[in-house]
Amino acid sequence: MRRVLPFLVLVLLAPAPALAEDFDLSKLDDGGYVLLLRHVKAGGADADDFDLKNCRTQREVGAPGRAQAAVLAERFRQAGITRAEVLTSQWCRAKQTAELLGLGPAAEEPALNYYHWKLGSEDAMNDALRAFFSGLEAPAPGAALVLVSHTTAFNVMDLEAPKSGGGLILRPNGTAKPEVVGRITAPE
Repeated sequence: MRRVLPFLVLVLLAPAPALAEDFDLSKLDDGGYVLLLRHVKAGGADADDFDLKNCRTQREVGAPGRAQAAVLAERFRQAGITRAEVLTSQWCRAKQTAELLGLGPAAEEPALNYYHWKLGSEDAMNDALRAFFSGLEAPAPGAALVLVSHTTAFNVMDLEAPKSGGGLILRPNGTAKPEVVGRITAPE
């Protein structure tokens, strides 16, 4: 048992590798691809009187989400992606995810926000998200683009949202439904 325990500890602490069917993240630097990432795991609940500028009124990334973000950051590092343009929802869980990826400063993009009645009508928010995707341009080589959002960003394109920390690789095509060319499995 004493010989098995150290091995189990190493196995449990080792970063989860990307699955074989995952998109090769190094291709993000080739240009033309965008990673749409669902924020990592967040605990708690959004308060009815939440404030986008006050994280204590929202769900926040806790230890499980930080662990997921560390695995994702390592996947980027192993793929040679150390910098990217990062656009994020204004919700704290998405901004925290973007920061934990360590790819550089993130800019808030309201179109990537999670729907909440306090922010406007669901139809208006979905229209803004569709317009954002329609206007999305393919990044140039060496200019990786990562979008950190919520289930709503996937649902508006009639796509099943991945688990928290997972994502889809998109190829912008001038429509509200960019072509899906790959996926990133959420770390457990």
